[in-house]
Amino acid sequence: MLTKTKITRQKLFDGDEQECLKEIFEIENQKIKLIDFYNSPLRDLKKEIDDKSFETIIIESKFKVRNSFIEKYVSEEGLEILYLKNNDLIFLFTYGEYQPGRYILHLESIWN
Repeated sequence: MLTKTKITRQKLFDGDEQECLKEIFEIENQKIKLIDFYNSPLRDLKKEIDDKSFETIIIESKFKVRNSFIEKYVSEEGLEILYLKNNDLIFLFTYGEYQPGRYILHLESIWN
């Protein structure tokens, strides 16, 4: 059973996408870069964890699903949810273009 850690939502980056690609974020004593999870949409996590755990994450995080051509999970602001599985932790991020040319990256939560 997954449990959410006590981490609260944090803004990690706000600015030009090229700058964000150069950043190294230290989270829970781990060095993480955008490229580590850039191609890991939340829907792919379904293949790695059980359905009940996945549903728990969606409900507790208040994420919404957009079923366009490809299933896409988004935050309340409409930013895509990405994940990084590292050791026993699952890091959830929101990332996207917030305004033209302005990209925002948030650490939403950490699950173990």
